[in-house]
Order: sequence, then structure tokens, then C-alpha cells
Amino acid sequence: MIEYPNLKSTTLKKEKDYIQIYFRKVYSWMFCGLLLTAFVAWYVSNTAQIVNYILNNKFFLLSLCFLQFMLVFVISNFLNRLSGKTLTTLFMFYSSLTGLTTAGIFSSYNQNTIFTAFITTSFTFLAMCLWGYFTKKDLSYLGNIIIMGIFGIIIASLINLWIQNNLISSIINYVSVIFFTLLVSYDTQKLKNIAKKISLNVNDRDNLRRYAILGALMLYLDFINLFFVILRLIDNNNDDE
Repeated sequence: MIEYPNLKSTTLKKEKDYIQIYFRKVYSWMFCGLLLTAFVAWYVSNTAQIVNYILNNKFFLLSLCFLQFMLVFVISNFLNRLSGKTLTTLFMFYSSLTGLTTAGIFSSYNQNTIFTAFITTSFTFLAMCLWGYFTKKDLSYLGNIIIMGIFGIIIASLINLWIQNNLISSIINYVSVIFFTLLVSYDTQKLKNIAKKISLNVNDRDNLRRYAILGALMLYLDFINLFFVILRLIDNNNDDE
């Protein structure tokens, strides 16, 4: 009797391999971006003239933030128009700017608080990535919930700038942790679905590079936002003790 190869099984195996290749590239570029951000933030924090200039020049700081917003917009919306190398350069430039604009945390928070926040964020981020990657449950329904939740957080934060209530601030931080942890899992599953769609073009290295940079940017933003929320939460808890 003639035995035919299980083509479906072979295809699934190849797809699984392609997904793993894609995620390795995503996490590699994300790690490079975070490392560059940490280095720039550390270097700038040890250069008093730069820190003072940034903190005392609000227009310059707002300009940097606007430039960051534009870089995210360009990478997200011109993905298929730019080469992988160009997108990589833009992502690394964005990571550098983030380090520049966040260098002030070293003067605002003590090193123990920063280290604790980083470790907590890392483990939380890893756990939610694993859940988003391995869960068979469709997390797409979380998209609108997360978007509405984040908008609510932004509005509440703006209101609290005027009220300046510590209790409201703590509630905002706790709620923010919930939504940003869910966002990590949501984005991870979203990237897994993207990997399945581009698996047929895995031999197109530039195409793979472009989507890897997009994934790296998404998870990078998730990590940074989660880190700062946890940092504020830990700092507030320390102040209450």
C-alpha cells in the first residue's frame, strides 16, 4: 500500500518554524531598542548640563515627544513603503529619543525603585507574552476594551493633574497595570497572527525585517508603558509607608 506524506502536518510544522523565526527577530530587535534606551538614559542622566537643559526647556522636550509620535506614525503607516534597514534606523532613533526624554527618572526616583520596577515589569511582561503566545483563546475581543480603557486612563490622568489626589493617582496606576498587561498578551497574539500571514514570504528577508521591526516597536511600547506605570505605583506605595 502506498503511503502519502501528511502535507497538512508538514505545513503546520513549517508554519510553526516560521512563527518562531519571526518572534526571535522581534524580541532581538526589541531587546536592542530597550538596551539603547537604557544606555542613553543612563548616559544623559550622568550629564548634568543635558538633563538641566531638557528639564528646563519645555518646548524642546515637547518637540522631542512630538518627534517620537511622528516616528511611531511613520513606522506603522509606511511599513510597506520603506526598506527594512530604513525602518530599523527609525526604530533605533526612536529608542534613543526615548532614552533622552526619560533620563530624568534617575533624578526623580531612587535606584532601588527603578530596579524593582524593571524586574517586576520584566517578569510580568514575560508571563503575559507567554499567555498571549500559547493561549488558544481568541483575544481579539480585548482590542476595543483596551483602547477604551487607555483613553479613560488618559482622561482621568489629565483631570488628576488639576485635582492632584493621591488616592485617585493610585487607582489610575492599578487600573493602568491591568490594561497594559492585557495589551502585552493582545499584541503578542496579534503578532502571532501576523507571523502566520507572512510565513509564505519568509524567504523575503526584507519583508521579514520590516514586520519584525513593527513587532519590536509594538512590544517595546508595551514594555516601556508598563514599566513607567509600575514605577509610579511602587513609588507611590513607598511614599505611603
